[in-house]
Amino acid sequence: MTDPLRAVRLLTTAFAWLGGAALTGNLLFAGDGAVRFPLAALVVLVLGSWWLRPHRDGWVVAVVEGVVTAGAAVVLPAPQPVLAFLFGTTTRRALHGGPWRYPVRSLLGLGGYVGGVCVSFAGPGRAAPGVVLAAVLPLLGLVIGAFALHETVRAVRAQEAANRTVDALLQATPIGLALLDEHGTPRLHNDSARRLFGWDDGGSTVPCPHGAGITRCADGCATAAGPVEVETAGGLVLAVHTGPVEQENGAEHTVVAAVDVSKRRLWERALRDRAERDELTGLASRAHFLHLVGEAVRANALVGLLVVDLDRFKDVNDADGHEVGDRYLKAAAARIRAALPAKAVAGRLGGDEFAVVAPGFGVRDTVRLAKAVLTGLNGAPEPFGASVGVAVSQAGADELLRDADTAMYVAKREGGNRVRLFRREMGEQALARQRDKADLRTAVDEDQLVVHYQPIVDLATNAVTSAEALVRWQRPGQGLLGPDAFIGLAEETGLIVPLGQKVLEAACAQAVRWNAEGRALGVTVNVSTRELSTPGFLPRLHRVVATTGLVPDRLTIEVTESVWADEPAMRSLVAVREAGIRVALDDFGTGYSSLSYLQRYPFDVVKIDRTFTRELGDNGRTEGVIRCIIALAGVLDAKTVAEGIETPEQADWLRDAGCSYAQGYLFGRPADVTDWDARTSAAHSGPGAAPGPAR
Repeated sequence: MTDPLRAVRLLTTAFAWLGGAALTGNLLFAGDGAVRFPLAALVVLVLGSWWLRPHRDGWVVAVVEGVVTAGAAVVLPAPQPVLAFLFGTTTRRALHGGPWRYPVRSLLGLGGYVGGVCVSFAGPGRAAPGVVLAAVLPLLGLVIGAFALHETVRAVRAQEAANRTVDALLQATPIGLALLDEHGTPRLHNDSARRLFGWDDGGSTVPCPHGAGITRCADGCATAAGPVEVETAGGLVLAVHTGPVEQENGAEHTVVAAVDVSKRRLWERALRDRAERDELTGLASRAHFLHLVGEAVRANALVGLLVVDLDRFKDVNDADGHEVGDRYLKAAAARIRAALPAKAVAGRLGGDEFAVVAPGFGVRDTVRLAKAVLTGLNGAPEPFGASVGVAVSQAGADELLRDADTAMYVAKREGGNRVRLFRREMGEQALARQRDKADLRTAVDEDQLVVHYQPIVDLATNAVTSAEALVRWQRPGQGLLGPDAFIGLAEETGLIVPLGQKVLEAACAQAVRWNAEGRALGVTVNVSTRELSTPGFLPRLHRVVATTGLVPDRLTIEVTESVWADEPAMRSLVAVREAGIRVALDDFGTGYSSLSYLQRYPFDVVKIDRTFTRELGDNGRTEGVIRCIIALAGVLDAKTVAEGIETPEQADWLRDAGCSYAQGYLFGRPADVTDWDARTSAAHSGPGAAPGPAR
């Protein structure tokens, strides 16, 4: 930084040296007495100290200056050389601008001069008082001027220190600061401004978003109330604040403050992407997708919407684990994205449910798009299969999504892997289904469910050995409904878990009552795969058995072949059997039949489905299949129960073929426990608690 006192200091120092030299000459050539020589030598010493220590005059130098001025005032005939020397030493010392000791040291020289003058004019006839006063009076102006100069120097140096502090702060701040003239040229700037604006690489303008320098921008960037965001040639994103500064000559300059917001914008973009993108699949997130649907509906007369639900995801996820399930979802998302035109956007609504919005698409185009998506999902190497619901906007975004969702559920109920376009009657059916769900929830909570029992008979003795518990819904206004009317709904809503719990509790309690009456009857309870796969099933089962006091081997848990596709359910089933409770496989041969599963997970009972038994006597191939099932069960040490027996001829054939047990209308219809027919009540109970001997 330039020293503002440099010129003053040079002039003052030069005058002090001249005054010292003049005083030395006057002492040597105009002084009286021999003392003038030592005084001249002292002046030379003072000048030497100035040379050796130009900014550090100590007390010794000040004392010597006082001795010199006092002696010179005595030996010289006129005071002017002494005054010149005093002026030079005093102003020189005042320019140091130091603490109070500098002016105090100057007073030693001044005091010496006053003393010398008084001595030189003392005595009779030497001088009148007016002459003495005239010699001393100039000291008053010298003292005042010296002190004023001293304070001025201190103020200037304080300002210099303040400027250095400010400069250090400006250089240390990461904010780029610059002062631009009316042409946009930086007059002052800190290192951060040079770095941020890339002035080290050439150029000296502050850019603006509109291309020109910020001071020349026709859109008023230099006078904007808030920050202007610009991108530099180096790729930085800067928030630039500006303000006018009027100069002394009337020109208006511009102060610029630039903040690097590049990282903040990256973070904001990352947060926005995370909010708008599904982390697993990279498709639009649910919230962002719904926002896009709303925007599309507001901006377009027609908007097509697809809701896509993967048919096999739950089986894959349960059987192979979540890692495989995640890969499955990623692959499905990639296929959906690949099938879309440029205007359509796909999103993941949650789980295995996806959606596609197609602005400007009518019914025909949207259905064509849905078929393309389904085709893509069913492509090689692994077809996924999906239920696709289609709707085209007629009202708002919420209604559009609801309609497409309704159509998707219709496609799923029809077997899946198909496209269904929403129709008005579907909405009415959906509303009816919502009412059914609400009523079923009420039925579970308010005990509208009743348990009926159908006897299972030992074909060798015609004795009733156990009963299968079958749930019915006593629905107000509709009468008694069979399980086909509501079990699917219970599975869909998750109500199958509390519903199954109530049936299990009622059946176990009834079996205990039968045994207390002397009737050694076991009870069979149907349990869904979903119930088995819930973590709380086993504790609930053990609690019911313990609470009712039922002997475990008098309870049979009946499952369907779908359990083989659900690993958690299979683990629960193994634990059930290890607890001494029997396990029956229902509808054998109609679903996921696998001999390897039968070998790995042995069952106590294999039930022959009514689709086989109803053709007895009419179809020789079916009879052969039944004989194979009976033989297979025997090899696996399991008993067989034939379902749907309605005639004595069917019962006789099964008995001759080696079937162990049977149930059907021939032996008794499902009925409330109090309404069992007389034959069922009177029949003697066999020794087994359930089909087959106890393990």
